[in-house]
Amino acid sequence: MKKRLIFILVFVSVLAGLFIWLPSGVPTKAAVRISAKTLHMAKGQTYKLKLKNAKSSKKAVWSSSDSTVVSVKKGKVTAKKEGNATISVKYKKKTFKCSVIVSDGRNDSETAMRMKIGNTEVTVKWEENESVAALREMAKTGPVTISMSMYGGFEQVGPIGKSLPRNDVQTSTSAGDIVLYSGDKMVIFYGSNSWSYTRLGKITGMDGSQLKDLLSGGDVTVVIEN
Repeated sequence: MKKRLIFILVFVSVLAGLFIWLPSGVPTKAAVRISAKTLHMAKGQTYKLKLKNAKSSKKAVWSSSDSTVVSVKKGKVTAKKEGNATISVKYKKKTFKCSVIVSDGRNDSETAMRMKIGNTEVTVKWEENESVAALREMAKTGPVTISMSMYGGFEQVGPIGKSLPRNDVQTSTSAGDIVLYSGDKMVIFYGSNSWSYTRLGKITGMDGSQLKDLLSGGDVTVVIEN
């Protein structure tokens, strides 16, 4: 009788241990979503929309409500003329949408130099100072290519290739700001920081979430040209 009682107690203890070590639940999969729900673009600008957490983007079907305003191919959005349109993507019986607002106006400082981050052309309002003038002179001889690396979780930084004139002041930056650091490095922010910089310009037509999506996914290559 005593042996049977001991056996039962041991069995119950082992069974209880199994229940303790069983996983409490299966981790839920991240929901599929579109990378941006609203885009503010200038005529001629491009932007790459993505389906986050989708197993295969090849099954996604993209369309535009007005292809004369905005066209889309495999997620690459191209702004054609001023107006509004909606980009839709169908994936596994679900439809995700992004509203696009296209503006037509660019002033001289915005069109003086063009900038691409990876395959995305961005609109920049450049400062009127000696640093930007020197950068513009560099771009006249050919595209200025800058290999950038993520730093601090809020910026991309890379060498310009030569020292530019500088007028550093203590500066509080925000998403979209482009600055000169130490005279020979360009910094583009998708977050904020406070340091001694010379301002070069600011990316316009993109909000903080769009800039973070564009700049926080890894190292990028920036090309500046006239």
